[in-house]
Amino acid sequence: MKRWERKYLVRFILGMVGYSILLPLSLILVGDGRVEQPWLAVLVTLLPIAPFLNAMTAVIHNVRSQDELYKRIHLEAVLVTTLLTGAVTFSYGLLEASELVPPLPTVFIAPFMIFVWGIANIVISRRYN
Repeated sequence: MKRWERKYLVRFILGMVGYSILLPLSLILVGDGRVEQPWLAVLVTLLPIAPFLNAMTAVIHNVRSQDELYKRIHLEAVLVTTLLTGAVTFSYGLLEASELVPPLPTVFIAPFMIFVWGIANIVISRRYN
């Protein structure tokens, strides 16, 4: 494993571990009514975003340090992710507007995008190997 890969991986894993710990903790604290001040409830609810953003900036730095082929793979994967997420959310929005499906909380969109991006990276990478 190259030095930049290890640095990226450590930063990404630490960010995701922090996110995974803070997310349920913040939801429990706010959901149980332990945080009464509205401004503090907002702050506690958004606390998991800090390590999440740290992990995402690690992804950006990782892509920047890669060669042109890997950058192209990531670009194609992001394009597929954007178009597929747009199609899925637009379709669901139409069904929701017609009251054929229940409302979908927007909190599910980011994990969906990350999942699709990961799958797209794998599929597109195979084309170049």
